[in-house]
Amino acid sequence: MTNLAADRQQRGNLPADVTTFVGRRKELAEAKRILENARLVTLTGVGGVGKTRLALRVAADVQRTFADGVWLAELSALRDAKLLPRTVAMALELSHSRSADDPVDVLADYLADRHLLLILDTCEHLVDACAMLTEVLLRAAPRLKILTTSREPLAIIGESTLLVPPLDIPNPERPVDPDCDSVALFTDRARATVPGFVMTPQNERAIVRLCQRLDGIPLAIELATVRLHAMSVDQIVDRLDNRFQLLGTTRTSLERHQTLRAAIEWSHDLCTPQERLLWARLSVFPGGFDLAAAEYVCADDELPADAVLDTLSRLVGKSILLREQGTAGWDEVGSRYRMLDTIREYGTERLGELGAGDELRRRHRDFYLRLADEAAGEAGRDHRQLAVFTQLRREQANLRVALDFSLDTPGEELRGLHMSGALHLYWAFLGLYSEGRNWLARALAAVPDAGANGRADRDDDRPDRGQALYAAARLAAWQGDFAVAETHIGEAGRIADELDDPLLRAKVVHVRGLITFLSGDDQGARPVLEESLAAHTALGWPDPIALSAVAFAAAAWCLAGQFDRAVAVCEDGLSTCEATGERWCRADILMVRALARWMSDDPEPALIDLREALRTKETYGDLPGIAMSLDVMAGCAVSLGEAERAAVLFGATEVLWESLGAPFAGPSYGAVRDLTMSSAEQTMGAERFATAHRRGAGLPVAAAIEYALGDGAAAPAITRSTGAGTPDPLTRREQEVAGLVAQGLSNREIAERLVIAKRTVDSHLEHILAKLGFTSRTQIAAWAASRSPD
Repeated sequence: MTNLAADRQQRGNLPADVTTFVGRRKELAEAKRILENARLVTLTGVGGVGKTRLALRVAADVQRTFADGVWLAELSALRDAKLLPRTVAMALELSHSRSADDPVDVLADYLADRHLLLILDTCEHLVDACAMLTEVLLRAAPRLKILTTSREPLAIIGESTLLVPPLDIPNPERPVDPDCDSVALFTDRARATVPGFVMTPQNERAIVRLCQRLDGIPLAIELATVRLHAMSVDQIVDRLDNRFQLLGTTRTSLERHQTLRAAIEWSHDLCTPQERLLWARLSVFPGGFDLAAAEYVCADDELPADAVLDTLSRLVGKSILLREQGTAGWDEVGSRYRMLDTIREYGTERLGELGAGDELRRRHRDFYLRLADEAAGEAGRDHRQLAVFTQLRREQANLRVALDFSLDTPGEELRGLHMSGALHLYWAFLGLYSEGRNWLARALAAVPDAGANGRADRDDDRPDRGQALYAAARLAAWQGDFAVAETHIGEAGRIADELDDPLLRAKVVHVRGLITFLSGDDQGARPVLEESLAAHTALGWPDPIALSAVAFAAAAWCLAGQFDRAVAVCEDGLSTCEATGERWCRADILMVRALARWMSDDPEPALIDLREALRTKETYGDLPGIAMSLDVMAGCAVSLGEAERAAVLFGATEVLWESLGAPFAGPSYGAVRDLTMSSAEQTMGAERFATAHRRGAGLPVAAAIEYALGDGAAAPAITRSTGAGTPDPLTRREQEVAGLVAQGLSNREIAERLVIAKRTVDSHLEHILAKLGFTSRTQIAAWAASRSPD
């Protein structure tokens, strides 16, 4: 789930350490020194040497020195260089951008005045694209610094490189130093494998030999320690001796690659035939995956489905696979797994030798095509809507690879067309409009119109083409690309008539109303949108997402001054939402009802609607919906005589709209917003308004939401006090959470009490622990109890 509330705890997205960071004192100090004096630093070295781990530790150590945080963009699963700017934007939480502009320009504009560190991890397969992007961003953003990891430098002006060598290895001529990095790493990981493991006079020489033979490569050392379950260190070393001799003539002449390949092939040889087979088959997953995906894609008569879990678990035990932990814990989304890049590349080689690559990739595509279809079918259900789109977001790398396979493989294009149409709601919900349009354009080009020349041999593609055209038109309209939207929806309308498809026809009318409204013709949009509502009502709302037409129809009435009519349309739509279980559109309708109530001089009930709508939009991560909610809240503040509060909110939304690069919801809406801002400025005076506006512009999105929901303390320059003259370290919401912890409530119970997501509570608790320097809930409870007036 896109949880903007996490931004309240820290600025950035660095993952938590799963294992201890061992050694690298020299490299760590040098990397920080270089980063202090250079704007682009690249950590280079062979695969498995620990470039990513070092980069993350450097970033964690310097995080506090960057006002706008440290942000990680993981590129290992990215194969299409054209998607690099979009992937970086997603890492920066700009994934919701609905701009039709070049995503590089959107990134440059967003970063222009920010002071942050951007990490581009694993650049070697996209080195040219990464070089071009970093050069553009560094020129556009004078306070930006970039740290990259790559097997080769980006080779651009201003780049400073640091070679990350293998870990120091012990000198056999001297007594064993337990602080030697490779020895320390081995003993640390050995203790994780065999609790109580220690280096003794009996095993220390074997440990020295092992570290030497593995050349200090961290990945090789970690692979070796997993064998301690069944072998002594001496036995491992004995097998390493034989294995290195056997693999002395490997494909590469680079010694370190020989050592790494030897370690991987040695680990491969120690696997059972069933483990080797699953290892090769799992290499088709470009990123993380779950058990269901592994069973569907990898199981057959040779590897039965009921054997996959046990085999997969053994691969985890041997460090071939890593088990991923969700933000809120292991059980939040079920177990997920991933391979290190080097391990996956080795598996791909083995899969090629088996000659089953295309079949495995087809099964991979089939699994994610089914997931896309299920998500499209569940999109309107209250208990599933958020969950299915959360799942799709986790699977983004797999979805991209599945689409690529379909659209690049002869005979599979129609499935790619179908899949792109099924995914359009996912792209719409998360604001991935540009990416969605790119996939849809590829799919439509890959499957030309079968009916254009009166052909009947491919009529089976007409429903999928109609859906894809509708989706492409809707995304284009949201980006203000009305000419393209008109072209797409015109063809979709012809297909609807040819197929006599009433649902597609209703969708076509919906998009035509959307285009009319967003292009500024409020009056002309009303009858078209109401025609769409009537058509969907007659069909029983098989597509609940079409309820978004309710919000636009009501907005058109509202902007015409027909407030009672607007409220009536909203209330009819809310009744339908209750019947269908739809939540996303329901929040839009609440927002428009609030707009009508505010414009009819009834701001207090409007605020009730807005708070509910804003909480939903925050949960979904719908940035345009958040911006509009905050705008209307600012209007209510003006009506209630709180001009300063309005100025802060307008400052926050000003930055948000700019970062989205999307137009306001029609020119009339923009005019109302401008008029309200002018009213606040006249009330306060230009200088005071500008000060408050700047304060709002400095708020992260999550802090702006807190401020709007009543936690005004979230705004900068507003001082909180403990009552004893000491600034309170916690925000109002954090104090509330701490108080409920003191009452003995669980995280889920706190979430239910505060009507917020459990994940938000988890994030609050992490921030409370960090701010107060505590390590347990018990400490939080004691702290909260000591401050209670009772």
